[in-house]
Amino acid sequence: MRDRRHVQAATGLAAARQQAMTLAHYAGGVLPAFPSPPRWRTAAVWVARLRLALSERSRACPACLRESGGRWLLRWRLVWSFACVRHRVYLLGACRGCGNGLHRIGPGPADAVVCGQYDRGSQGRVCLRVISRMRPPRLSDPHLLQCQRHLDRLVDHPHGDGGRDILQSLHTALEDIRIGYDDAPPLPEDTDAVLHRRWHGHGGALGYRNDPLLTAALLKIATAGGLAASQDTLAQADTASWSADGLLPPDTGAPPANRFGGTCRAVACAAWVPPGQGHVVKTQLLCPAHADHVITPGTADLVPRRSL
Repeated sequence: MRDRRHVQAATGLAAARQQAMTLAHYAGGVLPAFPSPPRWRTAAVWVARLRLALSERSRACPACLRESGGRWLLRWRLVWSFACVRHRVYLLGACRGCGNGLHRIGPGPADAVVCGQYDRGSQGRVCLRVISRMRPPRLSDPHLLQCQRHLDRLVDHPHGDGGRDILQSLHTALEDIRIGYDDAPPLPEDTDAVLHRRWHGHGGALGYRNDPLLTAALLKIATAGGLAASQDTLAQADTASWSADGLLPPDTGAPPANRFGGTCRAVACAAWVPPGQGHVVKTQLLCPAHADHVITPGTADLVPRRSL
């Protein structure tokens, strides 16, 4: 709190305005609740433990930086931002010159649009590559473009109804692919070529939090992997995935929906269940072959339901 008062005295920005400029803006919404009491040390631990945000770096759209005079968007710090829908490009996650992550805070001549990090490949010299002049890959996939629009809408309203549940469900699906990518469906053929190159070249190291292209590839598999190529199927899965009532309250009597794809949670089953298909028991996803399984009380194991 004392640090906030010092910043307010120096800049004239109220405490609420300061919070809106940091990741704490998303706390209790699309990100976990902020620790209490709100001190800088607890805030540092909170940021370090986040798996949905980049604590020291950011993704970026060079065209946006040019147009805004170097203003970095807060949502670029979240893993949900993999593209710019305005300019239809994939975001950059690393400098095209030195390869270091963007927007790291440290000593050097860096400013809002200059990399300014030490280039290990050039005997420790500082990289002066201008980020706003870099050329990002073009985004031509209409499905991913629509996904990013959905994500931007949820992130820009971080405390809206259902947003956190939707993003948590999507995060679970991405982690399923990351952990068991050998059992996940392949990247659909209609995906942009740059994603196919990145997907086939990842070598099993799916560190998608620092790579917008891998994030986009995982998202395409989670939202369209294993589905037929018909527009009707994709539209139906998209509606189920992004609707706020995808996971209905328990008192409605309706079964929860499989918003995004995932691996069957039955014992010794690694079947991939496409979005909109399969069955959800509590929070566990089951393939059609194991629809009669239940979760035993006090454990996370799935066992067959006994007939009475």
